[in-house]
Amino acid sequence: MYPTVARIKDKEYELNTSFKTGLKCFDVIDDPDITDQERSLAIIYLLFGFIPNEDIDLFLDRAKKFLQCGETTEEQIEKEKDMDFIQDEKYIVASFMSDYKIDLSKEELHWWQFINLIQGLTKDSVLSNVREIRNYDLSEINDPKDKQKVIKAKEQVALKKRKSQKEAQDDLLFENLIKGKEE
Repeated sequence: MYPTVARIKDKEYELNTSFKTGLKCFDVIDDPDITDQERSLAIIYLLFGFIPNEDIDLFLDRAKKFLQCGETTEEQIEKEKDMDFIQDEKYIVASFMSDYKIDLSKEELHWWQFINLIQGLTKDSVLSNVREIRNYDLSEINDPKDKQKVIKAKEQVALKKRKSQKEAQDDLLFENLIKGKEE
């Protein structure tokens, strides 16, 4: 049974357990344009539906535990990131459809169930193949042509660092300056 409430100081608070809410939380976590305080309050609001007047750290701790599916932070840190919920959305959707016949646009899954299903995807699923490419050890390849193919594949599916709005604007300004000099 997946948790639907969080106990804080002998009181139970209902959680928004939808995988879609979990995805929104991770979008907030990865948003470079907001402060840590804004991030914390947004996650609490998304999961609990309100911002408490007190015990914010306790609510944040329960939110973190829920989003980590009960795993400790140390267990999470040990795993190298090989997927991104936002960047890999199309792979996730395709993999759920092919492996489970689940249309994520129509189904409502508990966050923990969603994560368990991701972990249970077959090795033939699109997402599993993308993750395998990202994790492929280039030192195992001796043939230079094969190595180049894998390098190219790794580049095509590489996780990209999310830029803040300011970084994106600076990049656009720089590109426009370069184009202006070329003309």
